[in-house]
Amino acid sequence: MPAIFKLKLACMHLEQAYGDSFGCYLVGSALERADWRDVDVVMILDDERFQREFPDAEIRGGAFECDPKWLIHTVAISEWLRAQSGLPIDFKFQPQTWANERHLGRRDAIGMRVVRCKDKC
Repeated sequence: MPAIFKLKLACMHLEQAYGDSFGCYLVGSALERADWRDVDVVMILDDERFQREFPDAEIRGGAFECDPKWLIHTVAISEWLRAQSGLPIDFKFQPQTWANERHLGRRDAIGMRVVRCKDKC
């Protein structure tokens, strides 16, 4: 099975674990050029959900990247995604406002589930 399919499946599990207030995105050099070094995956949580997940993390200025809980989750999920997909994954959580202000590049949603309605939706 191609590695990207394995990554998509793993991201579906992340979506299920974190609920409605997030989006998992493929970003960075893997989308832009053939000589990428790693695959950047970002889970963007709305600001309120991010603060609930990481209550001691300071959102302003990116200081959340020094929060011990954020670091543990980021490293653990990076390793889990590597094991699931076989790809060199660089995973991180970002609060939505911070991500939208600082990262204007391309984002491709990954791990979305498509649900088919049998009756009127």
